[in-house]
Amino acid sequence: MHNLLAVVVSYGGSPQLHCLLATLAGVTGCRVALVENRPGTVHEDLPAGVELYEGHGNVGYGTAVNIAVLRALRPGPAQEPRPASPPEWLLVVNSDVTMPERTRDLLPDILGSIPADADVVGFPVQAETGLSGRSTAVLPSIRTNAYTAVRGEAAAVERWPELCYPVGAFFAIRTQEFLRMGGFDPSYWMYYEETDLFARLHASGGRIAWIDDCCHVTHVGGGTVGRAGLMYAELGRSAAIYARRHSDTLGRGWLAVHVAQLAALALRKLATGRTHDALRASRILSGVATGLVQPRWEPATQSRWRAVPVATRRDLGRMDTAVPGQVPAPRASRTSRSPQVTAGYR
Repeated sequence: MHNLLAVVVSYGGSPQLHCLLATLAGVTGCRVALVENRPGTVHEDLPAGVELYEGHGNVGYGTAVNIAVLRALRPGPAQEPRPASPPEWLLVVNSDVTMPERTRDLLPDILGSIPADADVVGFPVQAETGLSGRSTAVLPSIRTNAYTAVRGEAAAVERWPELCYPVGAFFAIRTQEFLRMGGFDPSYWMYYEETDLFARLHASGGRIAWIDDCCHVTHVGGGTVGRAGLMYAELGRSAAIYARRHSDTLGRGWLAVHVAQLAALALRKLATGRTHDALRASRILSGVATGLVQPRWEPATQSRWRAVPVATRRDLGRMDTAVPGQVPAPRASRTSRSPQVTAGYR
């Protein structure tokens, strides 16, 4: 019986992909699904047992994970019957992640020892250099954004540990909790999808267990999108979507603070001669403006990325279409509890 469903999201593959899939396939009790978002991509010689989901188009990261979970829970006629209950854990993995053998070997025991009231597991992420990479972020708010603009993200992570959440490249979440929350929101094509997910988890009193360096992964990052200007604009457009969907908790002033943060960043980079970074910030700002002025315009659908429109993504990634009886009822808020646990590892 599979206790873990690992979903790897790919856009055209990566140099790390085959090794990653083989490593995940070697994890005890792990079922591995590869979701390919780039039409026409051919994956040859996939490791034994890896299931390939394709043909849905470029639906983005979050919707791709939803699709894999839905297909895993709703087997087609050619598949063997699945257990009545889903795997306990869902592991979300980017295609340019490398998992050391030690992490592969420790993963089942670590997940098995997580306290029952912890919903998510965050793992340390290393850069290619072996140094610490970006593994955590802080939920947006007027205070956290203003503080980050002055002191930087690392200082904000240290200042608000209760608001920290794992980056989307590699984390585990209880499958029942993922289903209960409705999975990722298909409104986001690129960026902010995991921020939105963990904002909803935090609002419902969910808890995160953090693992120390005994079980880390390496993330290359940026290999798919590179320095594409459209992707920077999409980051800003997703910020506008996030502001609308979380207006009750963010308040109207958050987007203004975020815009000021980006403007200050652009000016600071320009003053130090880092023109590319300044241009990146300005393109993010342009995306925010697009998201505010033309909220229904989706530039990426007409670009070389051929993004699937949001209406279609919602149809493909709706978690309420899972097998009846496998989607738990919404739970009552648990905001009185601390959202962070250490699980004895950190």
